[in-house]
Amino acid sequence: MVIGILTPDGREVVTHGVASLETGCPVRRDTLFQIGSISKVYLATLAMRLVEEGKLTLDTPVASVLPELELADREAQQAITLWHLLTHTSGIEGDRFDDYGYGDDALARYVAGLASARQIHPPGQHWSYCNSGFSLAGRLIEVVTGRSFEAAMRELIFGPLGLERSCFLVQDVLGYPFAVGHRTDEHGHVGVVRDFALPRSVHPAGGVWATIDDLLDFAAFHLGLRPVAAPPISWDSITMMQAPQVAAANWADWYGLGWAIWSIGSVRVIGHGGSTNGYQAHLVLLPEERVAIASLTNHEQGSSAYLEVETWLLTERFGIRPPAPRLCTVSERELQRYAGTYTYPLARLTVRAVTGGLWLEAVQTRGLSREARERPLPPLFLRPIGERVFATGPVRAVPNRVDFIFDGDSEHPRWVRAFGRLAERDAIQEY
Repeated sequence: MVIGILTPDGREVVTHGVASLETGCPVRRDTLFQIGSISKVYLATLAMRLVEEGKLTLDTPVASVLPELELADREAQQAITLWHLLTHTSGIEGDRFDDYGYGDDALARYVAGLASARQIHPPGQHWSYCNSGFSLAGRLIEVVTGRSFEAAMRELIFGPLGLERSCFLVQDVLGYPFAVGHRTDEHGHVGVVRDFALPRSVHPAGGVWATIDDLLDFAAFHLGLRPVAAPPISWDSITMMQAPQVAAANWADWYGLGWAIWSIGSVRVIGHGGSTNGYQAHLVLLPEERVAIASLTNHEQGSSAYLEVETWLLTERFGIRPPAPRLCTVSERELQRYAGTYTYPLARLTVRAVTGGLWLEAVQTRGLSREARERPLPPLFLRPIGERVFATGPVRAVPNRVDFIFDGDSEHPRWVRAFGRLAERDAIQEY
């Protein structure tokens, strides 16, 4: 684990543990980690550069740049814009991690494969976390720049910001110290994750490798703490990225362009997490205080550690204490309406009504791993903080909520939105 703190007065970095349990090599300040979906903020930064250059607009219909695009819903195909992709509101089935090889045509082939993706809802109707939309945005960037996505990011963002170690390709990682991912099996044994290399088609959604200092340098630019001779985007674009674009349901209060946005008391917070095979990472910025906290871990349950550390740091170092959620009472009859089984491509969720709340039991059915195996996740107790909104887990610096969405006048919800995703209800059952 590596924790970095950035303030206007400088930065502090603390390292702990090993890069691999098999080698025992200690984690160093210059160790590379996968940062997962924090990469989405990098993509949004690159997209805003292309907007400033007049090569794209946020309301550019994707199909006008990619006429070969075919989606299951032809109306959505013509309506989806870059804005929808950057705000997770396209409605495209969001977790398709199909591997199309390591060639430069990987993203083009991925986009062709979206013809079989479900359209979960019309563009703009709901917020639901959508990795697929960012891979589609990556292909959009390839077409308008005439470069591979990785080359465009390297030349237009990494280079100007001096992010010398940040990269995507495994062959670039191997020349430097790097952490391997770990996971705990059903017997409690912690082992190395062998398939930690992501499909190239996933790079726009979560493929960046970075050191703690590169991640802090990226944060410093978005806080106005890092003078750059030729900044990739203007301060106006940075401000726009951090401005609320759409309500982000249980993921955060709002989503900007690449950034999740929420409040801790009266303090505005922006940030993003990242989860890949055996890695968990998080970046939190306090824009008005010009503070950033970055966390890199190499275990699939690393978020348990970094959330506790972040919450402690915000409280003890910066005097920002996350308030406990204000609970309310929901009748047993109302709670029973939510009970049932819900599914989305990564998991099967079972919701049971009990006195005072709901139990949510999740089974991961697939993920980034090439190994197809089901894994139960720890059950979550959901406490009502609104008629259809529930809080779960201890009080942390990052909101952790689940909500239910009804469709028309149905007595039962159509979706539960958990882990940021819309999971659709199966046949009505009693639980």
